[in-house]
Amino acid sequence: MKIPHKIFGVAILVFVLMGSSILYSTYKLYQVSKEVTDLAEIFIPLSDRIAEIDLQIVEQEMHVERLEKHLIAVKLIDEELHELDAGILPEHLQTGSESLAVKRERLETERTELRKRIAAEEEDFEVREANVDAAIKQAEDIVARAIDTASTVEGQNTLKTLLPLLQSVDQQHSNLHAQMTLLIAALKQDSPMLFELEKLIEEEEDQLAQNIKATWERVAHFTEAAALTAEEHERQALLVNIVLAAVSGVLALLLSGLVIRGMLRPLRRLMHGTSEVEAGDLSGEIVAGTRDEIGDLTRSFNNMVQELRKTEEIKDKFGQYVDPRVVSGLIGDPNMELVNGEKKVVSVFFADFANFTGISERFTPGGLVKLINRYLALMSEPVTRHHGLIDKYIGDAIMAFWAPPFCTDGKQASLAVEAALEDAALIDQFRAELPDLMGLRRDLPHIGMRIGIATGEAVVGSIGSEKTKNYTVIGDTVNLGSRLEGANKVYGTGILVCRRTCEMASAAFEFRKIDDLIVSGKTEPVSIYEPLGAVGSVAEEALAHRDRFEHALKAFHAGDWSAAAAGFLECRKSNEKDPVTETYVRRLALIKRNGPPADWDGVWRLDGK
Repeated sequence: MKIPHKIFGVAILVFVLMGSSILYSTYKLYQVSKEVTDLAEIFIPLSDRIAEIDLQIVEQEMHVERLEKHLIAVKLIDEELHELDAGILPEHLQTGSESLAVKRERLETERTELRKRIAAEEEDFEVREANVDAAIKQAEDIVARAIDTASTVEGQNTLKTLLPLLQSVDQQHSNLHAQMTLLIAALKQDSPMLFELEKLIEEEEDQLAQNIKATWERVAHFTEAAALTAEEHERQALLVNIVLAAVSGVLALLLSGLVIRGMLRPLRRLMHGTSEVEAGDLSGEIVAGTRDEIGDLTRSFNNMVQELRKTEEIKDKFGQYVDPRVVSGLIGDPNMELVNGEKKVVSVFFADFANFTGISERFTPGGLVKLINRYLALMSEPVTRHHGLIDKYIGDAIMAFWAPPFCTDGKQASLAVEAALEDAALIDQFRAELPDLMGLRRDLPHIGMRIGIATGEAVVGSIGSEKTKNYTVIGDTVNLGSRLEGANKVYGTGILVCRRTCEMASAAFEFRKIDDLIVSGKTEPVSIYEPLGAVGSVAEEALAHRDRFEHALKAFHAGDWSAAAAGFLECRKSNEKDPVTETYVRRLALIKRNGPPADWDGVWRLDGK
């Protein structure tokens, strides 16, 4: 086993153990977070609502008691005024120096004030009733939402037991309110049913208090259980972290010791042999007792001169592969700008072979290499002919870029778009060659190509070690170009470019705006466009379709869904084979079914690469 494999094996084992610890801890912390969220968003608000219900009901009872006191006081004042009208002066009014007129005026003033208080108490009584109903409704809504979001069946069943209790409280409160209302009416009318009503109200109050207490105890039980469960999950996560960390450390030490011991033994033999060679004894030969890098080093030592020559030969044969223009520039650049790198405006080009995985399964390795070589040769020619530098081939994908001094500054975007359009046209030629390449006449696979072009500032220079370098481009513009190539799969397009590419190449090419989106890895929206062709070569019907599409797109971004739907349906009539139109028709159907996003800002978010 190779030394890196041994070390990697130890690292993998430790990584697996630590990763398991992290995953388990993450899972447990997620559970803790969920339980704390339940406490914060369900049980604590629910407790507040129940407390509010209880408080409002107590205040209703106080309003009724005050109403009863005020109504009795009004009744007594009415009796005193009646006696005064009959010429009878009540005993408690006989004292003092007030005249009968003054006494009557004072009693009538007191009666008016009491009636105002009675009206205010009745109004507050009804307000408390509305507050109780609202609090019960809020509590039921909290429980209903919690049932829908519960992560387990047990949690759903537990929460469902609260609904009957809340409904019972609601019903009991409605009965109590009705009886209190009857009591108030009976007090006003001096009804003989007062005693019976007061007895019924006491019974309803007792039963309502029991229901509220039961609900409160159930919520308190849920709250305590959630807190205890969160504490238990946190304890489990901590315990597992400690155990796995200890096990990982012990295993790492033991395995590392074994690996080091196995490495030192043959190294000592090699050092002894080297000392003999240094002393001039070339007759000895070291036995390669291992099959790892030290064994390879021992065998290399036994045939030192020959291996060194082979190494030099390999170095010469597999040196740096660099575009000849880059080599010329590196040699002729006295300021070493190409070596050290500098920030420039570049156009980055990514092209990918669509459906390559499905096609590759139908080829032998040799046939697949032949197919890919022909494809890359065909698609690379327009890039190099239009002064682009092919950075690398990534399997079946091509990465290239345009940057000064290898092209005219300001022409980067136009050259990249022109190469992309020519590549798209060459796909037909490649399809025509496919029967000979595959050896098939029927059931030929569908061949497609996706291209993304981004223009912006990036660092251009030689990247790598002292011995092997690559003249390449790095920066956000490169990432954006790759994301735009992948975005073609979302819209069914073949070529997508960014806004800056469109602006720099708009004098030479016609474009159609496709969307405003946020690609994966970015936070700011990017406007993307599809090149239609060179200015003057695009058919009027295509330009008219472009205008209709962009008008519908503007309505879509503004959230005018009806106008957008009408516009895209009109686009469908003018071009039934436009995949981008179909993409927006599907989006509108989704919005119609599920409703628009609450935070809609006209920007579509692309999560995938």
